[in-house]
Amino acid sequence: MTQINFYNLPQDTEQMRKLFACRLTEKARSLGHRVCLFAGSEELAREIDALLWSFSSTSFIPHAIVAAGGTCAEDVCIAVTSVPKDANDVVINLTSDALGDVEGIARVNEIIIQEPEALEQARARYRHYQQAGIRPEMIKL
Repeated sequence: MTQINFYNLPQDTEQMRKLFACRLTEKARSLGHRVCLFAGSEELAREIDALLWSFSSTSFIPHAIVAAGGTCAEDVCIAVTSVPKDANDVVINLTSDALGDVEGIARVNEIIIQEPEALEQARARYRHYQQAGIRPEMIKL
């Protein structure tokens, strides 16, 4: 069964959420996982792409942006409009909606910031996963 983790950040900015996604990607890669960051838009995909190159002066994370229907040849990919079918290890969801079908994915990570609209969206995602029979885990940072 898919493991869903909600990382509850104390910060309230979207930039902190993006930076945490990069750190989470770096950590997962260091543990040998393949990672897909699901951006949901071209704009966010480009922002994450730039951050993965620059968020740390001591880190290098090879990655690729994957278009709809594509697959990821790298161990880290940024999906624009849909999660690639071969993204079955770690998916970091950066969209405001829950992933529709998580079957076959080992782990989905959701990142929460302390902003009213983002909190409401996170609650809706949490309920969605619960209604799908998954018990999400909350990780307060």
